[in-house]
Amino acid sequence: MKAPAGRLLRSESGSALAEFAVCLPLLLLLVAGIVDCALMIQEAMLVNDAASAGAAYGAIPGRHGDLAGMEAAATAAAKGVSGFSATATDVYACTAGGAEVSSTASCSGYGTPIEYVKVQTSATAQSILGFPGIPSSVNLSGTALFRVEWTP
Repeated sequence: MKAPAGRLLRSESGSALAEFAVCLPLLLLLVAGIVDCALMIQEAMLVNDAASAGAAYGAIPGRHGDLAGMEAAATAAAKGVSGFSATATDVYACTAGGAEVSSTASCSGYGTPIEYVKVQTSATAQSILGFPGIPSSVNLSGTALFRVEWTP
C-alpha cells in the first residue's frame, strides 16, 4: 500500500491546474485595473479634445462672440462623457501668451490687444471597479486657447 500513496504524493499531474487556479484571480484583477485606467485616460482625452473643438469653433472669423456656440460645440464633441461642462470666454492680451488685459486696453507698439477665445471643460470620470485605496472618481479638466483671426 505504501507504493500507491507515495506515487500519489510524488505525482505532478494537476499541478498546472492548481497554479492556474491560484493565478487567475490575480490576472483578472490586473486586467480589470488596466481596463479601468484606460477608460479614464480615454475620458480625459475626450475632455481635452472637447475644449479644443469649442475653441476652434470660436476662432473662426465672425464667431468669436458666440460663447454659447463654443460651449455647444465642446459639449457635442464630448458626447457620452458624464458630468461634462464647458465655459467659453473671450480673452485679450497685448503680447502672444502675455497677461490678460481688457478689450479696450491700449497696447504699446500696435494699439489694440490680440483677441483669443478660451474654452475650459470639466467632467468627472467614474471608476468601474472601485479598488480600495484608489478614488472611485477623478475630476478631469481641459483648456484650449485659440487666437482669433483678424477680419477687416
